Amino acid sequence: MAKEKHLISAVDSSRVIKSSKEVEKLLEIVHEMAKSGIEESVKAFSNSFTTKSTVYLGVDETFYDSNCGDKGASRWGAAPAWYGSEYYFSQNKIEVATLLGPGGYGGASAWGWIGKSFYVSGSGMKPANIIMRGHIYGLTSAFAGGNSNVNVNLVVYDATTGTKYSTTIYQHSEGGVGWTGVDDDFNNGISVNLQAGHTYIVYVEVITSAAVYGAGEAGSDFGRFDGDYLGGSVVL
Repeated sequence: MAKEKHLISAVDSSRVIKSSKEVEKLLEIVHEMAKSGIEESVKAFSNSFTTKSTVYLGVDETFYDSNCGDKGASRWGAAPAWYGSEYYFSQNKIEVATLLGPGGYGGASAWGWIGKSFYVSGSGMKPANIIMRGHIYGLTSAFAGGNSNVNVNLVVYDATTGTKYSTTIYQHSEGGVGWTGVDDDFNNGISVNLQAGHTYIVYVEVITSAAVYGAGEAGSDFGRFDGDYLGGSVVL
């Protein structure tokens, strides 16, 4: 987190973003800050487990529901901004959205994660395929001096050792002028050497980020927090 704060300070010292390269760098910074926020959140949750399922060593496992999650958001600069996130255990759903502009300069990101904690029974270590299934619906867009992106990842976190395994479910970026929608099912897995006696968290994380300067506008709409109340979602 210290690295990202240092980079933000470097951008802040110039006060006004003046080029597309600076916008791209700011987008990278706010995205990395969101990733750090998720990592800190998952680690904090792993230190306070209340419920967890049991997975038997050597058996592949598919998860359809959740018992843990969190959300967060941040922004920098002086651009109009609508952003936020939420997770819903009852619907096994994450909603995340970020919209900046039109006009001004700055960046913002929002994130959410939702998943399942589990304990591995047995003895020794064996590989297993840990799978999550669900549906992604949303839109990423940019116009005239804006950049945006979205990342949806499947992660398995070993809460006993702090080791993290990750694979990309969906990723898309927009810059200049353009928009891209997604409305697809996913069925993704990670092959992990599970250790008996360890506790894990398998989760889907969603990060939306945007940065703008000049007359630019950018958004990543995977939730109802960008002002339209009709946004997308990621549902397990």
